[in-house]
Amino acid sequence: MNYANLSTPGFRLRGFTIIELMITVAILAVLLALAAPSFQAMIASSRLTTATNDLIAAFAQARSNAIKVGNRTTVCMSADGASCTDTGGWHQGWISFVDTTRSGTSAAVDTGETVATIYPPLPAGIVVNGNLPYISYSADGQSKAMSGGGFWTGTIRVCSTSSALTNDKRARNLTLNSAGRITMTVQSNVADTCPSP
Repeated sequence: MNYANLSTPGFRLRGFTIIELMITVAILAVLLALAAPSFQAMIASSRLTTATNDLIAAFAQARSNAIKVGNRTTVCMSADGASCTDTGGWHQGWISFVDTTRSGTSAAVDTGETVATIYPPLPAGIVVNGNLPYISYSADGQSKAMSGGGFWTGTIRVCSTSSALTNDKRARNLTLNSAGRITMTVQSNVADTCPSP
């Protein structure tokens, strides 16, 4: 660089001053502060949708598998990925297995049965509860109770405890009918404590 040119009249250095840079950073900070709540709502809504879709997909896969293999297939809540549980909620995780023996009134992975699919726990802030600790599909695709083989129906609620969502957008009910089909409905007026349906 030729330093002699710096002193010539009319020569001006180009760039940003420190004040211009500080004003730009301040404006960006204000814009980010305004946008953050909408991002939180978008993230919470995305987690709720993903959890709902994961459950629906697991139930559809189990129903399809029961019809394909011609044997009972069960999806149940599972805290350890190896056995069924009747306590807690679906948010702790669930498993799927071909259920060749159905002893008792609760779902159980018995000797000789192998867990086919393990679903991990859902992210914090997602609560899944209801009156169905398991869903078991017979070879004809219908949902059945463990003992007696009667029709099995009920509702599972997938809910977000996030304060970024309004009470009209925080919950989805998954309703199981006797034909084994799941219907999803958006629930309104559900508190952030996510009560059972």
